[in-house]
Parts: sequence; structure tokens; C-alpha cells
Amino acid sequence: MKTIKKLALVLAFSTLPVLGQNNSVSGTWKVSGDVMGYPIEQVCTFTQDGKKLTGSCKSAEASKPVEATGEVDDKKVTFKYNSEYNGEQLTITYTGTLDGSQLKGTIDVQPMSVSGAFTASKEEPKKE
Repeated sequence: MKTIKKLALVLAFSTLPVLGQNNSVSGTWKVSGDVMGYPIEQVCTFTQDGKKLTGSCKSAEASKPVEATGEVDDKKVTFKYNSEYNGEQLTITYTGTLDGSQLKGTIDVQPMSVSGAFTASKEEPKKE
């Protein structure tokens, strides 16, 4: 009987990491948004290590992806990257709330001091 109880405890605790993975931001996200009438469509790929977020984002118009960094604090997700618009260096910051495989929030563009909104959907890994 003791063996069965021990086995049950081991199985119960071994599933805890799996349960927490539902809130992971790691993976590929399709991001759509708008900043003052300018549409944003891009794909971002993130790796989450604890609260730290690293990865890249690429729009269809870009020749290469930009490096993104950020943080995950419970359901609050923040990521940013540097970009350029008409020769001006920009820092674009996304701040959103994670709800399963959806992310919604705001976009802040500095030094232009303009903002917008975005939504992102996590893409399921392709099955081979």
C-alpha cells in the first residue's frame, strides 16, 4: 500500500511542470496590430527561460529578422526590438496579457511617442 501511495505522489508531482507549460510564451506567434493607421503583420519566435524572453520578429517586408528581448511576469508579457523608419532609429515595445494561446496589448514606438494595439496568436508546431 505504501508503494502505491508513493507512486501516486511521484506521478502527481511529475505532472506539475507540464501543467505550467500552458503559460509558456516559447514558440512562434503571429502578431497583428496597428499604430496610427499603419498595419503591423509579423511573425515572432520566442524562447522563454524563467522570466527572460529572447527571440526574433520578422515582417514580410523585412529582409531579415530583428532581435527581440523581453520579460514574462505571470500573465504580463513585454517584448521589444529596435527598428528603423525613414532613417530614424526606433524602439518598439509590446506590452500584453497572455490568455492561453492568445496575447493582447499595446504597442509603444519611441522616440516618436506614438502607440497602437496588437493581438498575437501562438502557432501550433507543425506535425511531421
